[in-house]
Amino acid sequence: MSQMGRPGLSAERKAELWDRWKNGQSLSEIGSALGKHAASIFGVVARNGGIAPATRRRSRLALTMSEREEISRGIAAGTTIRQIAVAIQRSPSTVSREITRHGGAARYRAAQAESQAWDQARRPKLCLLARNSELQRVVARKLQLDWSPQQIAGWLKTHFAHDGGMRVSHETIYRSLFIQARGVLKRELIGHLRSGRLMRRAKNANTAGQARGQIIDAISIRERPAEIEDRAIPGHWEGDLITGSKNTHIATLVERHSR
Repeated sequence: MSQMGRPGLSAERKAELWDRWKNGQSLSEIGSALGKHAASIFGVVARNGGIAPATRRRSRLALTMSEREEISRGIAAGTTIRQIAVAIQRSPSTVSREITRHGGAARYRAAQAESQAWDQARRPKLCLLARNSELQRVVARKLQLDWSPQQIAGWLKTHFAHDGGMRVSHETIYRSLFIQARGVLKRELIGHLRSGRLMRRAKNANTAGQARGQIIDAISIRERPAEIEDRAIPGHWEGDLITGSKNTHIATLVERHSR
């Protein structure tokens, strides 16, 4: 049975989730493949606006785990900072800052320093619209006029031909709309997009062949036994669902013989 609640997926499984999403699979298909409920998959996808997050990579300038282990072993052996720096081919100031940043020589541990450094490196760069308030206002006004992101990007390129700071790609506009964590464009502007979607979907995504809005293994009312039609035998029930405004619903059950 599918699991409910938080996905709790490993990095590898999340990568598989996003690969399947980009390939146009539905939430139900992804949930079945990963053994999770579709609502859990929706929570992961919607949080990112349907756009796969960029894969984190270690900066080539950052210290590696093996270098941190050399620093830890050097401290334990009483080696000087300069000697440690020579051994790992780093400047003494880099080694000194690394030790100070993670508790000093008495408390420095390689694994802990590696984990803290990875967490502290999570500093998302502000997108172009967040850095340029004038550009942000222009894009918002055009969206309110029902312009598509592609039209806006093309117009900016022509209208501000000599001002590179007033240009933005349509992909950045889409990302700023769908990823609300950026805090750049208001969510209600999504309603001006022609697709009407609340998050990004793959171009080849479709619902063909999916049992959406259908009852699985349903039996048609035309196949019910003949004795039900004349209401001669008690015990046959007829159900119906009435849907009202503001997401209200009433289920009705009627015994056909007694009414």
